[in-house]
Amino acid sequence: MSVEKMTMMNIIGKVGEADLVLKDILQSGKVDLVDAMTQIEENNFLFDVSDENIDRLIDLNSITTFEKDERYEELLKKGEELKKILGIKTESEIHETSVEMKKEDILNELDDICEEVNEPNAMLQAMQRELEYLEDFYANSFKELKEFSVPISSLREMEYFSFKMGTLTKEDRNKLKKNYENILAILLHTGTSVQGEVYLVLYPTSLEEEMKRILRSLNFREIVIPKEYSGTPQEIREQIIKNKDRLYREIKGQEDRLAEIKAKYGDRIEHLIAQVKLLSKLDNIKEKIAFSKRFFYMSGWVAQSEREEIKKTLGKYGDTLVIFKDETSLQPPTKLKNNWFFRPFEWLVNLYGTPNYNELDPTPFVSLSYMLLFGIMFGDLGQGFVFLIAGHFLSKKMKLFGGLIQRLGISSMIFGLLYGAVFGIETLIPALWMKPFENINDILIFAIIVGVVILLISYVFGIINAMKRHDIEEGLFGKEGVAGVVLYLTVLVLVGGGMLGMNILPMPIGVGIAVLALLAIVFRLPLTHLIEGKRPLHGSDISGYYVESIFSLIETFLAMLSGTISFIRVGAFALTHVGLFLAFETMGHMIGTAAGNILMIVIGNIFIISLEALIVFIQGMRLQYYEMFSRYYKGDGREFKPVSLEN
Repeated sequence: MSVEKMTMMNIIGKVGEADLVLKDILQSGKVDLVDAMTQIEENNFLFDVSDENIDRLIDLNSITTFEKDERYEELLKKGEELKKILGIKTESEIHETSVEMKKEDILNELDDICEEVNEPNAMLQAMQRELEYLEDFYANSFKELKEFSVPISSLREMEYFSFKMGTLTKEDRNKLKKNYENILAILLHTGTSVQGEVYLVLYPTSLEEEMKRILRSLNFREIVIPKEYSGTPQEIREQIIKNKDRLYREIKGQEDRLAEIKAKYGDRIEHLIAQVKLLSKLDNIKEKIAFSKRFFYMSGWVAQSEREEIKKTLGKYGDTLVIFKDETSLQPPTKLKNNWFFRPFEWLVNLYGTPNYNELDPTPFVSLSYMLLFGIMFGDLGQGFVFLIAGHFLSKKMKLFGGLIQRLGISSMIFGLLYGAVFGIETLIPALWMKPFENINDILIFAIIVGVVILLISYVFGIINAMKRHDIEEGLFGKEGVAGVVLYLTVLVLVGGGMLGMNILPMPIGVGIAVLALLAIVFRLPLTHLIEGKRPLHGSDISGYYVESIFSLIETFLAMLSGTISFIRVGAFALTHVGLFLAFETMGHMIGTAAGNILMIVIGNIFIISLEALIVFIQGMRLQYYEMFSRYYKGDGREFKPVSLEN
């Protein structure tokens, strides 16, 4: 339940082993690589200078960055094209793939396979296109031409006349009838197709252009008869059927050839693609690695708890030097370490911002406070159970978010037992604590008490984080520091005691403590400089500083007041939750039937679970982000992102 301690790892090895070392690092999923060239240029890439390391040191003078090979895209394209042609559906996995081949060898092998595949594939494609054309031509043109027996060759041999065959729709045929006398052509109805009525149009060759215009206006769909067909339509039909049968046989033959190639090379193609993906992945990551003629230089962050495992993994490369540095001027990435119960709430924390490496991990506190607030606002045994089941299914695709929903469901169920509510009905089980609608004042006061406790814990977190940053000014004298906490507690005691009629703290003492806290906040800069021994005690703009401090005090009081009062809405939502169901229950009674009552109860629960739950979820986030995080959390860290084969 903390931020993992990180260590910087520097690796120096032989160029020839770079891919192997990098593959092991990727498989481990434990190293967050940084730019090694930047590390070297900023003198952060340090290792022991000894006789055995002198060569590595000398080579630092000739280091260069890695230039990515763009041919991997071409190789992947070739591989995927082969998979598509051969119908290979499986996805190549790179997890268990070892670095076995050079890209030149892969390219040559893929080219050889492509050469073997291209001929039958090209023939298959051509045959399929021809078959598709013939089927369309036959179905739409010649299938129903039973009344036409003139050879097409005779029509083509006419000297002074031309012809066209085509179809007209029913609407266009009516248009033709109305304008028939104006058309200088002979139109013969020759049959019916799926496209419409088939016509033979005979016209003088000299009127070619005019006929094109007229037929175009009639939406005439011309049937183009290939030159190789010259008999009667009936004879052409028979030729088409024979050609289709031939094409079916030839297509089957080419498909069988491709099936044989698939059986021969299928697994090999998958392996080659996996090789390409792995090498491409390595190439992408190599941009963060520096190279000399003989050595590679690699840097990355590793959790201290995993350094020995990494060292053991890389120990098989005898000439590879692995150096760990716990102390560094660089800001490490943040890797959260939470148990299974709190881990889903990391999603909520990271949504705001990743914790700084020097900050406390707020996840456990966020987990407990968020569950508590959600349960108070949305307490129902039945509806909470729905959340629990929904979270279970969500976790299969969205692990963290689904787990979060499950835990919110559990919290809702617990408070449902305390409230005695099951799907909004409060008569099925007894309340173990109280029914909110019957104890309005109590639930509102309880919400404020919960809010005060949560805010006090937030203040404590803020003080600890400030001290971890060595920020005395904010930690001791800031409005969220010790002075701010003292002021807040004093005001709470004085106001709360007055409202309850109790003299918890004598007014003069309370006022005195408050004044001292206010003075500490106003004079926080000079007090800090006094403690640290810095001079001058003030900055150059003394008047501006104190004007700003006074306004800061006003802001402090407003933040304390609004932050405390804002938790009243937690109790208000608990009441609203009950009130909404009562509204639907009332509508059910107004219907006057048992079926109507049950229907409204179902609709009410659907509405509450889908809409009100979302509002409560957002309200809980607002309280976390604005009322609590603003007091102790910066969230300006960088998430630990280890390189792996998955990303």
